[in-house]
This record gives sequence, C-alpha cells and structure tokens, in this order.
Amino acid sequence: MTKGKVYITGAGIGPSDLITQRAIKVLEDCDVVIYDRLLNPDLIAPYLDKKEVYYAGKAANNHYLTQDQTNALMVEKALEGKKVLRLKGGDPYVFGRGGEEALYCKDHGIEFEVIPGVTSGIVSLMYAGIPATHRGKSTSVSFITGHREKGDPGDFHSYAKLEGTLVFYMGLNNLPLITGELLEAGMDPKRPCAVIMHGGYPDQKVLTSTVENICQDIQGKGFGSPSLIVIGEVVDLRKDLNFYESRPLFGKRIVITRARSQASSLAQALRDLGAQVMEAPCIQLQAVHKKTLEKRILAQDFTHVIFHSVNALEIFMDSYLAVRDLRDLALVKLCVIGEKTEKALRSYGLKADLVPKDYVGEALVQALKEDPSPDKKLFIPHSNKSRPELMDQYKDLGQVDDLVIYRNIKPEKMEDLSGPIDYILFTSSSTVDNFVDHYGKELLEDAKIVSIGPITSQAIQAHGLDIAGCSEKATIPSMVQWIKEDADHAHAKN
Repeated sequence: MTKGKVYITGAGIGPSDLITQRAIKVLEDCDVVIYDRLLNPDLIAPYLDKKEVYYAGKAANNHYLTQDQTNALMVEKALEGKKVLRLKGGDPYVFGRGGEEALYCKDHGIEFEVIPGVTSGIVSLMYAGIPATHRGKSTSVSFITGHREKGDPGDFHSYAKLEGTLVFYMGLNNLPLITGELLEAGMDPKRPCAVIMHGGYPDQKVLTSTVENICQDIQGKGFGSPSLIVIGEVVDLRKDLNFYESRPLFGKRIVITRARSQASSLAQALRDLGAQVMEAPCIQLQAVHKKTLEKRILAQDFTHVIFHSVNALEIFMDSYLAVRDLRDLALVKLCVIGEKTEKALRSYGLKADLVPKDYVGEALVQALKEDPSPDKKLFIPHSNKSRPELMDQYKDLGQVDDLVIYRNIKPEKMEDLSGPIDYILFTSSSTVDNFVDHYGKELLEDAKIVSIGPITSQAIQAHGLDIAGCSEKATIPSMVQWIKEDADHAHAKN
C-alpha cells in the first residue's frame, strides 16, 4: 500500500479566516483531521460528518490525547495511505510541538509538510491594540514560554535585560514567579504589562497594569487559560489602537436559530461587528417529492412560477436543470419574495418578473392581481410550513398547482446553549416553534428577541413572548442593522 502524507499545519488564532489559503486547500483535500483545542471551532464544523476527525485537545493537566498518542495516530493513518492534516492553533513551530511531530514522521518514514499559521503572540496582541513592535518604543519582540515542566523551577531573571517586547506564552499560572524574578533582576517596576485572555475571540479580555502591580490587579478578574503576558512600552498604545473591542457588538452573545446551511451570511455579518455568535439551528431542510417535481417541470403547464424562499428556488432550479434547458423558461414569469431570493435567481442568469416591495406573500398576491397576463397558471413549489391562508389567496388569481418540495423539520440534535444570551434571532415561524419546544422559554427571559418580519413576530407572540425588535425589511442586513442600532443606543445610555 502506498503511504500517505502528514501535513503539520497552523490554523492561526481568532477569526477563522486568518488561516492560510494553503491550509484551507489541504483541509479540503485531506482524509483525516487531527485537531487541537486552541483553534477556531468554525474551521472544523463543516467537516465533522465528511472526514475522519479526531480531537487531540490539551489543557492544563487534561489531555484528551497524549502527545505520544497523537504522534502514533498520525503515523497509523498515514500508513493506511491517507492524507492526514494535523491542525494546530497558531503556528506549529511556535510552542506548538510541531517540530517534534515532524521528527516523529521522519523517524517512521512518513512524508510530511509543514504549513505556517499566525501565532497567538502576534494575533492576540494586535486584537488587544498592542503592536508587537513600534518605532520609538520597541525594535524587537521575544516569544518566551512561561510554562515549566514539573520539577523544573525555571529561571526568568535573564529576560529582565532584554530590550523590546516580551511575550510569555502559557505563563498565567507562573505570573507571580515571572514578574517576581524579573523585578529581582532589575526590571523597572513601572514597566507596562498586560494579560490577554482568548485573544482574537469575541470573549477576549485584557487587563493592563505594570510589572509590579499586575499580580494584584488581576485577582478576582476571571482570567484563565489561554492567556498571554505582554511586557513592554507598546502596551501603552492600547488606549489608542484598541479597534477590536470598539466594534459595536463586541462582547454580545447572539444566538442564530436558522438552518446551518442558511446561517453563514448572518453569522459572518454579526461576527464582523464583534459579536460572539452561537449557531443553534432549530430547523433542518429536507428535499422531498423530487420525482413529482421533475414531472411537473417536464410538463411545464404553467405561466408563472412563485418562489417564497431561496430554498424553494434552489431546489426547483436543480431539478429544472437536470431535465430541461434554462432557455425553456423564456416565456414563464418568475415571481419572488425578497432581495435574497431575487439575488439567488440572478445567479442562474435569470431576472425576476415580479418582486413586491414588501417581502411577504400577501404583497406578491397583490402584485399578481395587477399583472395583466391572461389565464394565469401558477406553479408554487414550497415548504410544508407554508401558510394555508396564503395558498388559498393564490387560488383567486387563476389555476394553481402547488407542490411541497422541501420540509422544515426539527434537527435530531440541538446545540447546548449554556451561558447568558444577549440577543436571539428568529427568521421563521418554524424556528420559534422548535426552539420553544426544545429549550422552553427560560432561556429567553433575559435575552432580547429579534424577529425578521411580521409573520415570524406572530409566532413569537403566540407563545406569549415579548419582541424586542423587528427588522424594518424582512432581510438579513435589515435585521443586523436593527441589532447594531439597539446596541449603539444601549451603549449611549450607559
């Protein structure tokens, strides 16, 4: 059997898009992923059901896989002829034990490649508003391990005379020892010092002080691992360069309840504003009646096709292109609700004939009433959750053929939502019903409930829940804008 290959790869720290393009390509192509704790879980989520995935996380005194077990697993999978991605937070050669893993592969005759990542000593400082170097303040940066093996007392005295910025990894537990020995060796007690926890993530926490006072000042502030210790004059720049924590939704925990396949644009928009986003899909989309849909398409006995959602549009178009030519739609009027559905239609090279100003079904019914086309034959591919009263209104417009082509179902597994929630977003009636059915109402007591539109709002109120806000238009950008304005208003009041 041909041997496989091991890719020892840095995933970076913080936002998932800080990973290199080379690393993403290997992630897409590999057969096996062995990943660490200190990387963004959003990188792994899309591959959990598609590849062999192993968690090799390590925390203080708690190793899911020991280093020896991780080494053995890499080689075992490579000997099976597989491409193995050893995915590590930060950079594999900066306190990541990547060198040890590469040597282990070499010793066992396994081909390996090392792919760099952005180390936390750069990322965490930047997102804390602290440059690693800065003209006039620091012309060098030193990365130092603050961790010591059991029985090794260490010696931090020698670092007291170093110029520039000192960055101690894994040193929080040794903070009194580190600062104590630096002071003993003659470091200026007033030298600026900071501790950065979860640098680059939405729950980032930073404390600035001085070398002599940091141990006292950090007491009771809730700092834990992973944290970096930064010493140097560059710490003083944080007050002017702290762009990350100044974003409008920084520190806000926001729950998204829409299907995972639909959530990416909403989640990214919120993360770009600084929010900590928790995806808790309360619906799952399941295509149904595919053969029946294809028969309807082959017959094409309709003058209008009505799309209430991107989901219906995409399922219809996939089937249409499988059995017909796109040009066959030339004489069919395409009617859509919402900007996103209109944009999705354009991605197929098609332009909508009818898009009502208001993004609700009733507005489309009114637009169709004003459409002068004679003898309308409406085909409506839709979900199992479409409102019966709306479907009845279409029947007054002409001949109607409607078909359920996908189902909104409750996912078999629902996410854990521990901890406080600032906002929870509902984008359909189904998400509301399934959320309350699974989680109950207690989780919503202290959260602000945000609705995407009037129909969803009705479902929320039917459960006796209060709505903090409803987006002006039934679109994702409008919903995000409402949250941003609400957070800005709350910040101004405080």
